[in-house]
Amino acid sequence: MANARAGGDGVRQSDWIDTDQAALQLGITRRQLLKLRSKGIFKAGKHYRKKNPIAARPAYIWHVEKCSKILET
Repeated sequence: MANARAGGDGVRQSDWIDTDQAALQLGITRRQLLKLRSKGIFKAGKHYRKKNPIAARPAYIWHVEKCSKILET
């Protein structure tokens, strides 16, 4: 199963979901999620990643479990 393959950091690719789904699961809006990213609440590589690192206009994928822990504090 390619989607559940672990990367070099031990995190499965299936742990990462797109922005709309992440916002839905976290109970916030897409705009709120992206604002928290821009404010530095969520850290690149840990909480979110660029879906395609070379894209001119990046789309992000999110590790909802890690994001949720930040929002709980």
